[in-house]
Amino acid sequence: MSIVGDYHMHTPRCKHATGPIAAYAEAALKLGLSEIGFSDHSPLPDGRGANVRMAPQELPAYVEEVLALREQYRSRLTIRLGLELDFVIGLESFNEKLVTAYPWDYVLGSVHYLDPDCRLSSWPANYRGNHDELFERYFALVRQMARSGLVDVVAHLDVVKRCGTPPGPQHRKLIETTLDEIAHAGVALEINTSGYRHPELRTPEPYPSFNIIAAALQRDIPLQVNSDAHDPSHVGMQFQMVTEQLRRTGCRSLVRFERRERLTYPI
Repeated sequence: MSIVGDYHMHTPRCKHATGPIAAYAEAALKLGLSEIGFSDHSPLPDGRGANVRMAPQELPAYVEEVLALREQYRSRLTIRLGLELDFVIGLESFNEKLVTAYPWDYVLGSVHYLDPDCRLSSWPANYRGNHDELFERYFALVRQMARSGLVDVVAHLDVVKRCGTPPGPQHRKLIETTLDEIAHAGVALEINTSGYRHPELRTPEPYPSFNIIAAALQRDIPLQVNSDAHDPSHVGMQFQMVTEQLRRTGCRSLVRFERRERLTYPI
């Protein structure tokens, strides 16, 4: 068996994805997937990060749109309702209300910002500052997110490498400590294939890289493979290649979700 679903897909409501959501469903059907999940960027209060996400008042319409598509495709494709939750220090109560307000099938957790005002990106372009400090700040927030109880899956773990410099051997302990926290928290880890289309990476690879995936497997951290699709053409990107690499690494199963219950299936 191969990967059954793609659970990280966006909609035009985030202002940087294209195509009607039905087009993502049709792309999945052509690939032979049996499940997909939409997990658009969560709203934030006070206009924070407003250029890359839906506004709070749009959230009910987003949920309604995905649930309507679920009914439309019920006989052909299982469609899950998800959310990509931005973990921001100081917004824990705001985010808790988001994750309890709707019948989510799963919540992906992401760290896109390093500051409470959401002005400092987790992967500043052409970063010329101290990379050790950048990585420390990013992975510290990932650990807090894993402990928060708000999310089911840690998304694109080492996405910080989009700054132009990947973590090096000197950051091994930092990453291992973060994986230990994820394992202790009992949440899953996403393998995000969008790195194969991001030109700022020195070498096209998923988030996280395969050496981190191998370390996650040693800790029995459940894994999920997603495309982070922002266009229907991104759906299922590099899934077959990643499946083959995972099998070589010793991975024998992946996870999917229904009403926030984690389910395991073989690959």
